[in-house]
Amino acid sequence: MKGRKKGIYLGAIVLCLLLIIPTVNVLGTIQDSSKKTVLVIEKNSTPLHDELHESTTQKTIHFNNVQNTGRLDTDIQVTTAMETENNPAIGVVPTGELLVSYTKVIESSENNVIWSYSLDKGQTWNAGQYPLIEGKESHPAIDYWGTGKKCVGTMMGDPYINDGANYHVFYCTDITDTETYSYKSVNWAQSYPYSDRRIPDIGGYDGNGISWWYGIVACVGTRGSPGSVDMPIFNYANYVTEGNHWSSYFSAYPGCENAAIEIDQTNGLFYAVFDNYNSIEDDWDLLLIRGNATNDGSDKIRYISQGFITDVQNTTYPAVDVHDNKVIIVAQSDEAGSQDIVCYYSSDAGVTWFKSFVTDGLNDELYPKIVTFGDKAICTFIMDGDLYYAKTENIGETWSTPEKINDETGLVQSEYRNTDITTDGTVVWTDMRNGNADVYLDRVSIGIPTLELGSFTAAGIGKVSIPVKNIGSANATNVSVLITVTGGLLKRVNKTKTAVIPTLAINQEINVTTDGFIFGFGKITLYATASCSEAVPPSVTKTATAKLIIVFIRNIT
Repeated sequence: MKGRKKGIYLGAIVLCLLLIIPTVNVLGTIQDSSKKTVLVIEKNSTPLHDELHESTTQKTIHFNNVQNTGRLDTDIQVTTAMETENNPAIGVVPTGELLVSYTKVIESSENNVIWSYSLDKGQTWNAGQYPLIEGKESHPAIDYWGTGKKCVGTMMGDPYINDGANYHVFYCTDITDTETYSYKSVNWAQSYPYSDRRIPDIGGYDGNGISWWYGIVACVGTRGSPGSVDMPIFNYANYVTEGNHWSSYFSAYPGCENAAIEIDQTNGLFYAVFDNYNSIEDDWDLLLIRGNATNDGSDKIRYISQGFITDVQNTTYPAVDVHDNKVIIVAQSDEAGSQDIVCYYSSDAGVTWFKSFVTDGLNDELYPKIVTFGDKAICTFIMDGDLYYAKTENIGETWSTPEKINDETGLVQSEYRNTDITTDGTVVWTDMRNGNADVYLDRVSIGIPTLELGSFTAAGIGKVSIPVKNIGSANATNVSVLITVTGGLLKRVNKTKTAVIPTLAINQEINVTTDGFIFGFGKITLYATASCSEAVPPSVTKTATAKLIIVFIRNIT
């Protein structure tokens, strides 16, 4: 049972300013106009590590999904079968295609986790597939892998098979091509005394330049001596040996329940959050572990710091997201006597933290999820059987009045990890409107620019151009464009064009053209990148090849 806080963790003082001017929104949320600083009590524990080769590559089964129903301006019913379908996860790639995964209950002793993609913002889905895994796997998680159409995922294994120590990873180099889907598993109990791995989360990252390095999975689990019960565990691939995986664990922090992790795509820094029960104080605090996804020199990830976010209420069910060193953590809190959504935010990569409330009305607000875009973010939560969202445009300092997402009132299934949101504002949840659990989808918008590069074309004699377009929902400012042309006979062609577009409005397209003449003979390579710090994703690229004959550019592909 999650008890009320009786004292301040380890005697730490929570530093905060006085409440100045409260305002109340229609849901009864009281927003402080003050900015509250929160201490993180730093700890110093050394993780231990186990290594194991992946035990199986799972066979995949194609799944004939029943056609979903709905359209983009209403709730879309993604699954329509009579069986229970819940625990949905959602991911998106920069070109707009979606990847969804969910638990499908087959019978009392068997679940399948289905993976399926959509080319039209979720209105229709391909047949889907699932890995042939024994038992009741469930609770998938999805994250963008970092480039192209790549995504990664994980799921919880059956708690009664191999002592609940099975670890599953999903790889995908193109979500629209199921031939690229791959499922790997590791049974950690076969070589080490692991058991009872809880619901995992994954942060995708491919910035290390290693084809098999998928990112980091965080979960709560148990390991016999040396180890502890319900401790933080990190799983990730070996940097040198393909097929080998690490399990790094912190036995100094027993009593955790849930885990969330995200990796900053701009620099590889990761943030993992666990709700941790302190039996002495009879309360729950958030344990924050920060690190770097790069090799520490011994083929393991780097850990920067560990600490407890101190406050005066129980905090449970955390979620986290980060973009460009701006981190937001949301969790449930009972500070006001009911369950509310508390926010901890940092603009300096987790060095200093501040506190606000997404909502703290009289009703219970539950199971938050968060997606960030730098200064902007969207938080979703469940209240009274409905799914709500609130927005921030100042890294979490203040939040908008929450708005309801689902069309049919009171039928959202209120459970942990039964909702998810991704960077294009697509939201999925489990809904009971048809008398059984189905997955539904809708979209919310916060106003984010999204860049798109068109195709290279010859632009007169000795020049090439490429269109840059803003296909997002907000203007883009200070868009940097780089074009390089290289190759030719004896590699003598080396042309570079840089440009800055001060403002690229919604749906506006501007052609950027190289300067001077491109001169030479032979095959040339064309490369362009467009970047904007406020865009999602922050940069896009395009490559092509062509044939150069003196100053004439032909056969661009």
